[in-house]
Amino acid sequence: MFKQFGILLLVLTFSAQVFAATGNGALQKVSKKYRSTKLVEMSVEKSVKSELLGKETKYQGKMFVSNGKFRWENTTPEKTLLVFDGTTIWSEQTPPKEFGGPVQVAKGKVDKKTRSHVLIASLLGADLEKNFKILKETAEGDKVKLDVKALNGEDLTVKDLQVVINSKSNTLDQINYKDDIGNLTTMSFSKVKFLSKAKKSLFKYQPPKDAQVTDL
Repeated sequence: MFKQFGILLLVLTFSAQVFAATGNGALQKVSKKYRSTKLVEMSVEKSVKSELLGKETKYQGKMFVSNGKFRWENTTPEKTLLVFDGTTIWSEQTPPKEFGGPVQVAKGKVDKKTRSHVLIASLLGADLEKNFKILKETAEGDKVKLDVKALNGEDLTVKDLQVVINSKSNTLDQINYKDDIGNLTTMSFSKVKFLSKAKKSLFKYQPPKDAQVTDL
């Protein structure tokens, strides 16, 4: 779970830099809008289609992005929290009431070594050309789709990536990718708000009392 959330965190936190690296005008507008905003708030629905089990699971929650920091509050079907404070990733899971037990918290540092094994690191700067190939870019009305494929899939946690933006509102609409075992994850964004004031407290995290904390 922590590995998967870490991928999603980094995709969303730095996706604007991915857009800027492509040189596409529409994508650069999205990049500028997100990077110049003090706080971006959005609702998100995540769908995971399991290749092995042949089933689909949907999650709903809210995300906040600000100056490279990130917070994701997931409410359905389970309560989870993911916070990236700029240095440390915190993943909190609350056990169902019927099972009981302490809150489970995992934390890990994001460094150069860690980033080499997650999606977004290979999309930054020169690594974009080294690890990914932009296969095609298509426009359907206000929607712009960018298909990307990993060149060295055995070294990465995802095999394919598609980013969908709305060129009219200059917003990120969707991110799709497959992981290393073939599961398809789709993240759809709605109710995007660009706020003029940052809320530093959103990106500060302290484990609950009596929580079981694991270092990763």
